[in-house]
Amino acid sequence: MSFSFLLKPVVSKLRQYIVCLFALLSIVPAVSQASRSAVILQYHHVSDETPGITSVTPETFRKQINYLVENEFNVMPLVDVVEALGHKKALPERTVAITFDDAYLSIYTNAFPILREQGLPFTVFVSPTPVDKNYQKFLSWEQLLEMAEAGATLANHTMEHAHSVERLPGETEAQWLSRFSRDLEMTEARIQEKSGQSVKMFAWTFGETTPELRVRLNEMGYIGFGQQSGAAGEYSDFTRLPRFPMAGIYGVNDFAVKVNSRALPVTSQTPDSSLITQDNLKPELELTLASGDYQKKQLKCYASGQGELKVTWLNEEMTRFRTQANKPLPVGRTRYNCTAPSNSGRHYYWYSHAWLRLTDEGKALD
Repeated sequence: MSFSFLLKPVVSKLRQYIVCLFALLSIVPAVSQASRSAVILQYHHVSDETPGITSVTPETFRKQINYLVENEFNVMPLVDVVEALGHKKALPERTVAITFDDAYLSIYTNAFPILREQGLPFTVFVSPTPVDKNYQKFLSWEQLLEMAEAGATLANHTMEHAHSVERLPGETEAQWLSRFSRDLEMTEARIQEKSGQSVKMFAWTFGETTPELRVRLNEMGYIGFGQQSGAAGEYSDFTRLPRFPMAGIYGVNDFAVKVNSRALPVTSQTPDSSLITQDNLKPELELTLASGDYQKKQLKCYASGQGELKVTWLNEEMTRFRTQANKPLPVGRTRYNCTAPSNSGRHYYWYSHAWLRLTDEGKALD
């Protein structure tokens, strides 16, 4: 005698439970994929004929863009990323913004076709003087406008790409800051005149800045972007948001690690300045952290050209720590990078502080 008729209601109920279970499971990723971080990529040249220290090859660039597309990264306009982070709105997991500095011709010839093919937004930080003067290897306004019409954002990078941190002989602080303000306004006006865009986003030339310049930038209503590594997050300084440089040895071999990284939640740091004084060539950096999904005991810091640094925790809760260079930092630009793996081990939380040591004459190196 068959009892299949007795099993039918049970099977029917079981199917309903399975359907409901899968429906619930499908919700979990959507919730867990909310993020307070975004990765901003910074490029200069996309060429195999330009200096390697500021370049990625077209082949490497295509591979990186393909990685983002194939792994379903959320590539957003930089303006939208900044707006979300500034208002502490959750972003989709794996959010990335793409930026280019200096308006080099290779952006148009080698990068733009790949980005247009994939329908991806990007930002070009423009120094208008080389464009106005038709310098070799720089974009024209016609090319910039063609990219803008395709969805690119044009933003501020000073008129002539000078070192904003340098003062002129005999120049007072007030005069220096006034000169910086005029340059910022002239650049923004020129970009708006040619393109109609004025987004008030500014990339520091060479990634160099000082507290005084950052205060002025904020007073003028601009968002600033540096060249120090790390994801941008809700605790980030919006006068010098981090970007991952994609050139030379940076970002080529560890691209996947960087674009999957998250912002280490640094709520305060000492010192606030990047400038290194002659009597403090091995500067200490002290950071205070908010709680988060990272392994405190696995946090490590590194200095450019020096390898791993000692990390000293300053309280039992492990929310404050100090690190310091092993030997004097050289003239030019260096960084301390601090990272910690997530509890799952799938991501790295990342924070970088840029240091700048001027020459004895107060000059910055190109």
